Amino acid sequence: MAFIDFRDDAPPACPAFALAPSQSVALAAQTLTELERRVIDLARGDGLSSLRAQRKRSWLVRLILGPQPPSPVLANERLEALRRLAVQAWHHGYQLPASALKEAQEAGYTDTQIGAAVDLIVRLRQPTRRSAA
Repeated sequence: MAFIDFRDDAPPACPAFALAPSQSVALAAQTLTELERRVIDLARGDGLSSLRAQRKRSWLVRLILGPQPPSPVLANERLEALRRLAVQAWHHGYQLPASALKEAQEAGYTDTQIGAAVDLIVRLRQPTRRSAA
């Protein structure tokens, strides 16, 4: 069974989707700042567990495992909302939960910026091949 890429044949829902990958990255570069692009790149290594609140270790666990590891949460709330959106996008692609989109909008990101960020991430993701089971 062969893999067929329908992304080029589908009608664009957003102007960024109609562009070639290099043009799409250039569009994302225009709508996102350098710092925002760095946050997206740093979120690539974060797991979905980084989205949960970090629990404080008890004294016994600290004695066995060592001190509390640093929190992955960013101090800037706006950039933290972008990081949370980026972590979801790195793991799920375009299938994002509505709560991640809503959180990014409440942080002050426009639909264009959110779309550019998600599109940038999806284009940079490694294409995965799924085998028929």
